[in-house]
Amino acid sequence: MKKIRLWAALLFICLLSGALAGCNTTPDNLSDVASVYETINDSVRVHYKIYGEGKKTICFVHGFGCDLNTWEMQFEALRDEQNLQLLFIDLPGYGESSKPHVDYTLDFFAKAVNAVLNKEHVRDLVLVGHSLGTPVCRQVLMSGRKGNLVDIDGVYCFYDGTETPEYIEAVNQFGHAFDGPDCSDVITGFVTSLAGPNTPQAISDYAMSVMPKTPQYVASSTMRHLVERQWWSQRPLHGQAMVICTQNSGLDPDNRQKMERLYPHLDYTELTTCGHFIHMEQPEMFNEKLKAFIKV
Repeated sequence: MKKIRLWAALLFICLLSGALAGCNTTPDNLSDVASVYETINDSVRVHYKIYGEGKKTICFVHGFGCDLNTWEMQFEALRDEQNLQLLFIDLPGYGESSKPHVDYTLDFFAKAVNAVLNKEHVRDLVLVGHSLGTPVCRQVLMSGRKGNLVDIDGVYCFYDGTETPEYIEAVNQFGHAFDGPDCSDVITGFVTSLAGPNTPQAISDYAMSVMPKTPQYVASSTMRHLVERQWWSQRPLHGQAMVICTQNSGLDPDNRQKMERLYPHLDYTELTTCGHFIHMEQPEMFNEKLKAFIKV
């Protein structure tokens, strides 16, 4: 009888140890992290994933037509950092978030990000925005939230009083380029323009697999509202900022000077031949710079 009890106790300990080990297993991929949802405007569900229990939260906001899966390589690079909490958000209209027929303004996107940050009681914050994600992150900070900013080839419209009629016309044409029934074809052409001369085919394939699937009404509304003057205050943000951009995106010759006016505490890197998805195309370089920036 004693032997039976002993074996039963050993079996229980083994099973308990296995269960605890399973609970502590680090997920291999971002897809393995459980989905969470927050609701805004009564019915709009914002999908996100959160991992880690550190006091500093790194919040990743994707670009136009993409979803939180664009950050897979950043998840893999940072998941073992004990002092971090990683937060990945699908903006409304994209990924697994709701896609309502509403105005997709920067304020609407920022409201979604702020709702998730509030739900998770985030205090020590670094916002990481790619492309469209950059002005969304800026809007979050302009709303009064404290935090630092990482800008990956972000979108900017410069309304500083010196813009020419030609500039205004070009901006408006871009904003309305996605209005018609050929929106998917327009996005396909847009995706092609984002690749640099050395962009791996796998990255272009990812972009082509997800971006043209954006609903026409979401794409059109996003771009039309993105270029509106009201969102483009030239007021500087005084937190720490890191800008990593590429000349392949058609930067102005004075881009660094423009960024320095917006971000007095700036770490600036300008690449030459890299494509638009810098964090995917050069993940080792980007992840090391991000790790260093987080420690500032």
